[in-house]
Amino acid sequence: MKHKWAGALKPPACFLFLLLLLAPSVRALTPEKELQRLAFRQSALKAAAWTDPYWLRLLYYEKNLLGGYRSRSVNANFFLSKWGNISPKLELEAAVDGLFFEGPDDDSPECRFPERYRWLRGKLAVKESDPPLKVCSSFEDWKAGLDTESVSLLFAAGYLNNPSTLYGHTFLRLHKRGSAGADLLDYTINYAATADAENGFFFAIKGLVGAYPGQFSTIPYYLKIQEYHNIENRDLWEFPLSLTSQEIDRLLRHGWELGKAAFPYLFFTRNCSWQLMPLLDIAKPQLDLSRRFHLWVIPSDTAKAVLRASPPSTPGWRPSLWKIVEWKRDQLSPGEKASVLELARGDQGAELEKLRASLPSRKAAVLEAAVDYLSWRFYARRIGKTELDNRTDPLLAERAPLGQQFTFFGGPERPASILEAHESLRLGAGLVSLKNGPAYEVRGRFAVQDLLDDPTGYLPDAVLEMGSFRLRHEPRYNRLYVKEGRLAKVMSLNPWDDWVRRQSWEISAGIEQADEAGRQSGRAAVWSMNAGSGLAVEFQLPLRQVWYILAEADSAFGPALDANWRAGAGLKAGVLAQTGRLRSLIEARYISYAFGDTRPLWAGSAAVAYNLAKNSSARIEYAWRGKVQECGIYFHQYLFAP
Repeated sequence: MKHKWAGALKPPACFLFLLLLLAPSVRALTPEKELQRLAFRQSALKAAAWTDPYWLRLLYYEKNLLGGYRSRSVNANFFLSKWGNISPKLELEAAVDGLFFEGPDDDSPECRFPERYRWLRGKLAVKESDPPLKVCSSFEDWKAGLDTESVSLLFAAGYLNNPSTLYGHTFLRLHKRGSAGADLLDYTINYAATADAENGFFFAIKGLVGAYPGQFSTIPYYLKIQEYHNIENRDLWEFPLSLTSQEIDRLLRHGWELGKAAFPYLFFTRNCSWQLMPLLDIAKPQLDLSRRFHLWVIPSDTAKAVLRASPPSTPGWRPSLWKIVEWKRDQLSPGEKASVLELARGDQGAELEKLRASLPSRKAAVLEAAVDYLSWRFYARRIGKTELDNRTDPLLAERAPLGQQFTFFGGPERPASILEAHESLRLGAGLVSLKNGPAYEVRGRFAVQDLLDDPTGYLPDAVLEMGSFRLRHEPRYNRLYVKEGRLAKVMSLNPWDDWVRRQSWEISAGIEQADEAGRQSGRAAVWSMNAGSGLAVEFQLPLRQVWYILAEADSAFGPALDANWRAGAGLKAGVLAQTGRLRSLIEARYISYAFGDTRPLWAGSAAVAYNLAKNSSARIEYAWRGKVQECGIYFHQYLFAP
């Protein structure tokens, strides 16, 4: 087919016109510059600069099984070479060429990757004047705006109601020079998954396989306070890091570079906490933190690793909004507490009229507590913005004329930090007494606590177990089998509080022995999943006790069951008690199965744990399931899990 060029330049003229337009921006290097570029390339090749550990670290290269390299960054903008993600050598050559970039300085590779080029100039002994340093206005403006004097590591405590934050979150706080800790002026460096709107099962699956990209961002600190302190009601811990001014400069230069990177986000390995370690390794290479974690990464563990490599310091603590409300509530009389509830949830006008007869200081205390409680209800999504404003505005108007009053004294009680908590990995061994003789058991758990573990530094009255197992050997049958292999178990006991009205709940999934099926020991393994929801109440005398009852749905699959499966529902009840180093737990469970194998399940346990030291404990456990009973004594050791 013959093409027509109606209304257009003929092909030869068109091409010539385009070349003329492009000519001013395409400037070949002078012979002297070209020789200089080739000389620097030759110098880099001779020194094998692309094998330098710092270069490999800067671009996040990792060796594969065949000995080749691949960068973990999946964003092409992080590389100068087309094949830079798999070739440190080609990327280094492209970086050398970038020294001779002809164009606006801000668009130059040197301004896009300031730490990369600081190292390259030093490695190749490139003078600052030949080729000249670029004037990186955008980077320098960004850096000047931060004006960082010091850096802290922040740890947000775990939040069981959000699957992505079960173990907490770590990020960096950049303290602005002369701000004296002013929250409105400081910024944070944060790494997080860019997740979609999905949640629940698909959210967890995508997080496990790295389907979400993770990216760095610089966010005002007050927004992080809003997110963790207010919305999610999580305590914030702040640990100062001893970084010199040179190390802070490296941190900022590489932080600027990471704005062009993206990494697959994996909840249990390459998560928010792990990704901060390579950044800190760039700032302070002698830390070498990123090489210490291989199989899994828990934010509390990485925080401990960072802090153990830093001089001792006193951490800062910012209590959650609920802790502040609770602290104020504890200083109110029963009548004043009732007034706060009425102002927040009842007939506000009538209650304000009653308060006018109160002493100014007590009236101010009630009004302040009510405002904070209403704020908590808003952030907890119990009320909307309209109701918050309609109820808060009259309280503030009533409080203003009272002026300065002495209302609340002291502050919320400071809990133990993660540095005082036991290590996350637990290994144990025990001797078990069975009807047919003894058995020996080895236990393990990758993370992080159950109800009998010492809760110091962790969430109280909570279970957060991932990857737990029990291997049992019975000499009578010379049989080694999996007594239990729990993929995950999460439980939150929330003692009932009329101000909060939180339910208690539990989910669990894993392998267990269905002894009630009547099979021989170790021959009744099933895959079990259950979930429950209910209520808990707390009593303090004569010792602290938490009583709970949950309605549970349960299912199991395996050849030990009739029809190879079952599904049903029932109840689970228990009591957790604690005094000093001693903790005890008694549970009973009944499940009626309506589908598949309809034999009911009766089961229960009683256990006592004694905390021998920070990282060791002993337990005595009795359990029954169907007609099978057992009693065992165990020793547990908690270990750091790099």
